[in-house]
Amino acid sequence: MTDPTQFDTNELAARWGLKPATLRHYRSKGTGPVYQSISRECLPLGSPYVIYQLADILAFEAAHSITPLN
Repeated sequence: MTDPTQFDTNELAARWGLKPATLRHYRSKGTGPVYQSISRECLPLGSPYVIYQLADILAFEAAHSITPLN
């Protein structure tokens, strides 16, 4: 992504040292950070359709005592 205030699943997984599948699992269980789903019809082919906002990531990290790797 080019916007430093938005992360896709792969970028957030790298930040936390997780596999992207783990974040997908969190989404399915409703236990991960707040995210936005964007309709694939509105996006160019290959663009991420799940976006995490930096403010939501920071709030989740603070609430769950997560220290990012990068």
